[in-house]
Amino acid sequence: MGIFKDLLSRHLLGRPRPTPPPALPAHRHSIGEELPYPCCCAAAAAASGGKKNQQRVLPLTHPEFIRVQRMAGDLIAAACHDANYGRRRLSPTIRRPFRGIKWTVGVVDARYVNGFSTETGSIYVSTGLLGHLRHDAAVAAVLRHEVGHVIARHIGKLKRNWFLSGFLAYFAGELLDAPPGDKATREQGCGIRSLFMRPCYYSQEYEADRLGLLLLAAAGYDPRAGPWVYRKLGEIGELAPDDLRSMHPASAKRVERLSQGMVMDEATELFSEATRHGNS
Repeated sequence: MGIFKDLLSRHLLGRPRPTPPPALPAHRHSIGEELPYPCCCAAAAAASGGKKNQQRVLPLTHPEFIRVQRMAGDLIAAACHDANYGRRRLSPTIRRPFRGIKWTVGVVDARYVNGFSTETGSIYVSTGLLGHLRHDAAVAAVLRHEVGHVIARHIGKLKRNWFLSGFLAYFAGELLDAPPGDKATREQGCGIRSLFMRPCYYSQEYEADRLGLLLLAAAGYDPRAGPWVYRKLGEIGELAPDDLRSMHPASAKRVERLSQGMVMDEATELFSEATRHGNS
C-alpha cells in the first residue's frame, strides 16, 4: 500500500489550487433557507460566533497547506484501498469506486476553529483549527472525519432529509394553527425543523466518527488521537446539546463512543497492520 499511497498523495498535491469555499453561513434553521455545509468540528459554531467569515485559501507553497495535503493523501489512499473494506472493516455497504468525487484539499486562512467538506470531495480546515492542533495525528483525526462524511455520501442524504423536514415542520405548524408569516411562527418552524433534523445530524456524525477512526488507523496514525481531538475541541467551546442550533453530539459523548472497546479494538488492529507494513 505504501507505493499506492505515495502516488495518490502526489496526485493530490499536483491538483490545481481549489477555489475558495463560500463563507460559512450562520447556523440558522428556518424553512426555505439554503442547507448549510456540515461543520464537523463541534467547537466551530461557538468559536465563530455564528458570523460569516471572509474565506482565503493558503497558497500551494505554504508549509501548512503541504502538510495538510500530505495527511489527506494518506487518508484518501486508505479509503480507496480494497483491503480496508469488508467484514468488521470500514463498511461493505459504501459504494466504490467513488464516482463523482474529485478530491481536493484546502486550508482556509481564518481564526475560527473548523473543518468541513463538500459533497464532491473538497475538504477544508482552518488555520484557527491548526493553531490548536499541532501534532500530525490530531490534524489527521479531523481530516479523517471529513473523508468519512464524503465516502458515506452524507451531504446528499442530508439534503434529502432537509427537504422532507421542511414539509414536516410546515404540517406541524398547521396542526398548531399558527398564523402564517408571523415571526413567532417562523421561530416555531425553525425549532420544529431542527428537532426533526437532529437525529439525522447525530447519526451521520457518529458514523463519520467511526469510519474516520478506522481510516486514521489504516493510514498509520495512532487512533487514540480521535478521542483526544474531541476532548480538545470540547475545551475550546461548543454549543450545549439542548441548543436548537447544535448539529453535533456533545464532545464528551463522542469521546465515549470512540473509546469503546469494539471500535477502538478494530482501529488498534488496523493500526498494527499499517505499522507492520510500513504505513506509519
